[in-house]
Amino acid sequence: MLFENFYKLLIGWIELKLKSRRWILLLTLFSVALSVFLAFPPYTVLWHHLNHTGNLDAWTFIANQADNLLHPTDIGYGIYVRRDAMIYRWTLPLLSYVTHHNVVLILLFQGLIGVAFINQIAKYVYSVSNDKVTTCLFILSLSNIFIGVWPYADIHGYGDTFAYFFLLNALLTRKHAAVFFLMLAAFFTDERAVIAGGYVLLWWIVNKAYETGDFKFWTLIKNAFAGRGWVVWVSWIIYFSIRIYIGKTYFPDHRYTYNWAPVLLQDGNRYGLGSSLWSVFEGMWLLLGSAFLALLLTKRFALLCVVSFGFIILTSTGIYVHDIDRALSYGFPFLLMAVFILFKNASLRSIRIIFLFMAFICVLHPLVFTMGYNRVIWLEPLPMRVIMGLDRLFHWNLFN
Repeated sequence: MLFENFYKLLIGWIELKLKSRRWILLLTLFSVALSVFLAFPPYTVLWHHLNHTGNLDAWTFIANQADNLLHPTDIGYGIYVRRDAMIYRWTLPLLSYVTHHNVVLILLFQGLIGVAFINQIAKYVYSVSNDKVTTCLFILSLSNIFIGVWPYADIHGYGDTFAYFFLLNALLTRKHAAVFFLMLAAFFTDERAVIAGGYVLLWWIVNKAYETGDFKFWTLIKNAFAGRGWVVWVSWIIYFSIRIYIGKTYFPDHRYTYNWAPVLLQDGNRYGLGSSLWSVFEGMWLLLGSAFLALLLTKRFALLCVVSFGFIILTSTGIYVHDIDRALSYGFPFLLMAVFILFKNASLRSIRIIFLFMAFICVLHPLVFTMGYNRVIWLEPLPMRVIMGLDRLFHWNLFN
């Protein structure tokens, strides 16, 4: 009874706050501000780099690429981080060239892309749900997990935000030419996007299945090559053709230092695998689990197998890298698929309750993620960052 009263009051309050004509934009800005407040980015690290008292070595290599993309110097640059993996990542070097190596300007643009990413997803969720409350709870959840905070916390020069944005727009657009160029842009931002192209295909398969009412296994497979699907296949072929040509022509002696083994199953890393998987989606695992259950209860077994296979690909490839949160966040299309599936199979009231618990977990859960070489990072809330700054200033040594 107490929960029911609280639920009614909270839903009513949310509906009241979302009465503005520009409620999606206001929701986006509020969610972004809240996520930055609760998980304040490590801008002091960036400050030290800009003042030459710290070393974010990826930016140095990106500047080298910008100066000579096909003959960058210091491929082995960096004590702990392999830069040989970056020779086919061209989005940040292009931005570095355009901005004359202005890191701050690139990061500001990255932040704006992050806002646009959240805003576009809010519009999509509302188009599926036609419910402001559900959209609000989803966006609050998304903006407070790794993928929502990374546009502002990534001061290291990884550029995943751009790849996420390209993939989202490829997923939502109906123009074949746009899909082609957006997919290539994502692929040349980070190799993880190449695998994520399959999740874009999968999203179209799910939509087509419900649109036609045909859930037979072979029809689902056929849909991967129909409509916009064939554009993804062409994008893959063109990407690998360019990559092989560039490699043979300009990097004939290039060898990766990576040992091609599942990093997170090695040594002590495997003890943190469970927490790493959890921290990627946090409360949004409730959404994914609910969509899985919806497919099971409605006996969409063929679709369930296809989607599950895609998710297995996501998790099995994610364990090959140290920064598993970055890798698994490329699976954000699964979150959009889950929203779509739930609204095809469940009542609005039940979905609201699921999303309410999801939002509480995502907002209240600290932003913890695994970065390179099994380093677990916690982004502290802004008030704690202020206290930590005062601690260093006055030498209280409370955090030593």
